[in-house]
Amino acid sequence: MNILIIGCGRVGSHLVRTLEDLGHDVSVLEGDEKNVDRLLSMENHEFGGMVQIGSPIDEDMLRQAGIENCDAVAAVCPEDNINLMVCQIASEIFHVPRVLARVADPVRKKIFAERFGMHIICSTNLTVEAILRGVLTGSEGRHLSMGSSSIDFTPTEPDPALLGQPLSQVEIPTGQGILGILRANGSVELNTVPSPLIHAGDRIIYSSMAD
Repeated sequence: MNILIIGCGRVGSHLVRTLEDLGHDVSVLEGDEKNVDRLLSMENHEFGGMVQIGSPIDEDMLRQAGIENCDAVAAVCPEDNINLMVCQIASEIFHVPRVLARVADPVRKKIFAERFGMHIICSTNLTVEAILRGVLTGSEGRHLSMGSSSIDFTPTEPDPALLGQPLSQVEIPTGQGILGILRANGSVELNTVPSPLIHAGDRIIYSSMAD
C-alpha cells in the first residue's frame, strides 16, 4: 500500500518503521523539522520514503506529500484538532479510501466516530484499558479492532459456584458481554443456545469496548 503518515514524532516514527518493514511505501508530512531528524536517525532502519515539511492542514502541502496517490492516511500528530482536520480533508476532498486519526480526548473520539463516521483511535482509552487488564485481570486478554472501535476479550476464571451451570447463569457486569468459554484444552465454545456448561479449568471470555 501507499501510505501517508501525518506527524513523525515517537508514534509516527515507529509507525513508519513498522509499515516499511512490512513492505509498504510510506511518505511523511511533518510540521516540525526536529521530528524529521528522529525519523532519519532511527537505529537499524533507513527510511526509504519521501518527507515533506509543512502544515498538515494545507491542501497544497498534502498534494506535495503525495496524498492524491495514497491508499491510506494516518494522522498521528500530538494535536487532536490537526489529526481530525487532516482526516476530514483526506476523506472529503481527496477521497482517500482509508483514513485514520489518533486522538487523546475520549469525548472527541466518541463524537467524531459516531456523528461523522470517522475511524479514530483514542490513545487514552487504549492506555487505560491496557492498565486495567494488567492490574485487574493479568495480561492474557486479546484486542480486536473493528471499524472505528476496539474490543477487548478477557478470559476470567469463573466463581466456583458456577461449575456445572450453563453460561447463561453468569451475571454479566455492566458494560460487558460474554463471548463464550475458553476450555482447559485451549478450545473456545461460543455463547450460543443452548448455553454451554461451565467445567473445572474453564475460563469465561468477557468482552468490552476498549475504544
